[in-house]
Amino acid sequence: MKAKNKILIVEDNIDIAENLVLFFQHQNYLVKHIDDGALAVQSVKDFHPDIIIMDLMLPNQDGITCCQKIRQFSNVPIIMLTAKVEQADKHEGLVSGADDYVCKPFDIMELVLRTKAILSRTKGHVSFTKITVDQDKTKIVYQGKKVLLSTIEFNLFNLLFSHPEQIYSREKILHLAYPQYRHITDRTVDSHVKKIRNKFKEEGIIDNPIESIYGAGYRFALK
Repeated sequence: MKAKNKILIVEDNIDIAENLVLFFQHQNYLVKHIDDGALAVQSVKDFHPDIIIMDLMLPNQDGITCCQKIRQFSNVPIIMLTAKVEQADKHEGLVSGADDYVCKPFDIMELVLRTKAILSRTKGHVSFTKITVDQDKTKIVYQGKKVLLSTIEFNLFNLLFSHPEQIYSREKILHLAYPQYRHITDRTVDSHVKKIRNKFKEEGIIDNPIESIYGAGYRFALK
């Protein structure tokens, strides 16, 4: 059986929230609803939704702040709902990390179609850690900061990232990450690790992405 898409609805207007919950459940979504902005971040971490529909004006923590905090650890798509119609408000919502912006009152079927369109584009690319690796574009984003690596550096990084608990010797890295580059040596691997670390530092990231294990090799170090 195909797994249901999970949707988190963050809305304090009970009438709107109930209608959204019932409608999306009827559309075969697994739905979780909360009505307090202060609960949004933890709900995302616990529920791991495929998409979020969130009101801009929420008690205790507004939607903009929620969105900014969620973007520190996840790229989950967010649709912002609001009664505000000014262009500046829309711009603020999008800059904070929202993927779409829907003004109240809205047509619920249009919202469903927008939700489905976003899900079709993001399927398989939603992450709930501080780091996101887009293997199609060889792009790394850590806490909202992009790190650009060469193809060879990315091959090494992606090998370690894909198996975070595993220690890889230099010989194993040579075999798995660089099968087409016969000229690469153990010393070259060390050089690439150093370059990767330096590129993270250049983006203002103080966390070390690759841990050296004395006498054994390297492993992925970020959480």
